Amino acid sequence: MSERFTLEHRSDTQARVCGRIDVDNAARALAAGEPLSVARGRLEIDLKDLQSADSVTLAVLLAWSARARRSGGELVYRDVSPRLRSIAHLSDAEGLLGIESRDN
Repeated sequence: MSERFTLEHRSDTQARVCGRIDVDNAARALAAGEPLSVARGRLEIDLKDLQSADSVTLAVLLAWSARARRSGGELVYRDVSPRLRSIAHLSDAEGLLGIESRDN
């Protein structure tokens, strides 16, 4: 069974992800990110409490980002784990995720 996943909206410009995004809950995580697609402007998402870093996690975050871009928004991920950062780098997806080189 998958650990609990939550997406918490802190304000119009900040949100936080907690728990895991994995094969068992990817569809739910993808759906939970739907409100992000209507956000206008820049939204920073804190990943400090994200407990997963694999291709499924990356795919969900990329899908959230793509939805936001289509509606004129921008998601920027903060406190990205070294493992997730490495997977994003290998996939040439850092720019798509708004990961900045000095962000940890």
